[in-house]
Amino acid sequence: MDRKSPELAENQTGKPARQVLVCQHRTCQKNGSQAVLNAFQAAVSDRVEVVECGCQGQCSLSPTVRVLPDEIWYCRVQPGDIPEIVEQHLQQDRPVERLLHPRIHPRISLFEP
Repeated sequence: MDRKSPELAENQTGKPARQVLVCQHRTCQKNGSQAVLNAFQAAVSDRVEVVECGCQGQCSLSPTVRVLPDEIWYCRVQPGDIPEIVEQHLQQDRPVERLLHPRIHPRISLFEP
């Protein structure tokens, strides 16, 4: 069976297969989340929806980015990290381990084939 890249796959309603939620609450904004949001918006195709969201309760490791439906949480994301997230995670379906939120994704090899 031919497996399509998650970025290219769309659900049956024609909506993007993935959403990237970028927190825009106070602490995340103080740590540069607006620039992270802008970088994602400039880097992804129309098959990935980038959404600004409210607090996700992870302020101590902000800016926070969450990828749905994968339920992958990234922390301390900076604009320079966006190309790696887009290429490795959104295009190749391999989360960027160095940016994974440590409380949500303990350091175990869950993502190896």
